Amino acid sequence: MHNRHMERSAAYSGILGAVVFAASGVIPGAFPDARSSSSTLAAYLAGHHVPMLLSAWLALPAAAFILWFAYGLFDYLREPDGGDRTLLQWGAAGAAIWAALLVASSALQAGITINPGTDLATLYVIDVILFVFAMGAFAMFAFTAANAARRTGALPGWLNALGYLVFVVDLLFTLTIFSAGGALSITGFGVIIAPALSALWVLVASFVLLVSVPKTL
Repeated sequence: MHNRHMERSAAYSGILGAVVFAASGVIPGAFPDARSSSSTLAAYLAGHHVPMLLSAWLALPAAAFILWFAYGLFDYLREPDGGDRTLLQWGAAGAAIWAALLVASSALQAGITINPGTDLATLYVIDVILFVFAMGAFAMFAFTAANAARRTGALPGWLNALGYLVFVVDLLFTLTIFSAGGALSITGFGVIIAPALSALWVLVASFVLLVSVPKTL
């Protein structure tokens, strides 16, 4: 039996999570290139001390809100006979891994901002790679949700298409670790496009879920 109260609260949670997640990425401004020297990074962190710490802190509620949204969405998409349980569990795992990696990346971001240290360049690269891999886990979540919604017809087709697009973009973003630099590096266009598109999908899906779920049982 579906828990309609949980599903509606998950929709509200998704709206909050999408906004906070987007704010977390926008507040610091453009991030330095991943191949920057420690001195360049130290200068950047000194000039963006508060924005970087605020960005790192905001990732915590963003992860919590979107994780709750994910579980509520999968409850809504669950088939009555439970035949899709394995698929939804895989998607829920993707959402949980995304949240864990996002928090780890944010913790490292806060750490190097508070105390840059001598290994700043290496720690910064690890921070960015954790975020890249987090978006790869988000791709699991988006693909599962879109696939389950397509099978059940629970969500509009255009929203499922957006979910598949998020899956492709986030997956391609993980490939930027092989880039030699420039616009296609791990701190290039992908670090903006992948999370922005993912946040947009969560926001739109939350509004659709809110409209679709009745207020009472």
